[in-house]
Amino acid sequence: MEINYAVDKVVSFSQYSMYKSCPHKWYLQYVKGYKDNTPNIHFCFGSAMHESIQHYLQTMYDTSIKSADNLDINRYFKEKLIGEYTKYKKKNKGNHFSTTEELSEFYNDGVAILDWFKKHKRGRKNSFSKKTMDLVGIEVPLILQPLKDRPNIKYVGYVDLITKHKTTGDYTIYDIKTSKKGWSKWEKGDKVKSQQLLLYKNFYSELFKVPKEKINVEFFIVKRKVLNFDDDNLMSPYQAYRVQNFNPTDNLKRLKETQEDFISFIKECYTPEGQPIDKEFKKSPSKLCDWCEFGKNRELCGEGLAPDERFFTLG
Repeated sequence: MEINYAVDKVVSFSQYSMYKSCPHKWYLQYVKGYKDNTPNIHFCFGSAMHESIQHYLQTMYDTSIKSADNLDINRYFKEKLIGEYTKYKKKNKGNHFSTTEELSEFYNDGVAILDWFKKHKRGRKNSFSKKTMDLVGIEVPLILQPLKDRPNIKYVGYVDLITKHKTTGDYTIYDIKTSKKGWSKWEKGDKVKSQQLLLYKNFYSELFKVPKEKINVEFFIVKRKVLNFDDDNLMSPYQAYRVQNFNPTDNLKRLKETQEDFISFIKECYTPEGQPIDKEFKKSPSKLCDWCEFGKNRELCGEGLAPDERFFTLG
C-alpha cells in the first residue's frame, strides 16, 4: 500500500502508546505541534544495538555463520553508536547530552551483549538456527488502512525481525528491546507493551494472509547489566543471561481486544478525514512526568518537577 503524505495521516504504535500513557502528552505533540525531542544515550544505544544484531543475522542467513562470526561486529556497533550520538547531538543544537565515561560504559555493555549473543544465538528453542529457520525479513514494513471508512488514515510499522520454521511453517515475529537489567514482572504485565506485538500479529496476518495460529510473537530483550554466575545474589541462571525472551499472551481474545483498543484510539483522536481532533485531552499524572519535557513546563502541563524542585521537595 502506498502512502500519499500530501493527504494521508500516518498513525503508529508509538503514537498509540503515548496516548495510552498520557492523552495530554499526545495532544501537545500531535495536535499542538510541540516536540519532546530530548535526546539521551538510551536512544542511541537502542538504535545501534538493533542495527548490529540485525546486521549479524542478515549476514548469517544470506551467506554463512562463519561469515557472520568473522564480522568485526564490535566495530560496527561502535560506528553505529557514534553515528547515532552525532545525529542527536546535531538535533540538540550541537550540545552534548552524555559524557565520555557514559559513552564508554554503554559501548562496553554493547560489546558484552554481542559477544554473548554470538555464542548463544542457537540456544533456547534454536531461535536462529539456519537448519530449522529461514529469515523472512528484517525491518519488514506493515502499511495498511485500519478503518475502511477512513481511507486517509494509514498505519505504518516496521517489524525488527521475522523467521519461519522450515518444517512447521510457523512464523515468529520478534521485537528487539534494550533494557538495563531486563524486564520485571511488572513490565511483562504492562498491557500496552505487549500490544505492540499483538498489533504486528494482527496486521501481518491481514497483509500476508497468514493464519494467526501460525504466527508466534516474542520480545527479544537484551540486557546491559547482568549478574555473574558466581555472584552470591544470583537466584536463577537467567539473571546471568544477556538475552531475555518474553512471549506475551496472544490468544484470540487478546488479539481482538488490542485491535478494538487501537481502533478506539483512532476514532477518539482523528476525524473521519484524518485530521487530529483539537480538543483538550486529559492528563494522566505519573512518575514519568518528572522526565517529560512537557511535564516540567508550567505553561504546557506542569505535572512534573524540575530536578531542583524535586530535590527541594524531598529534602
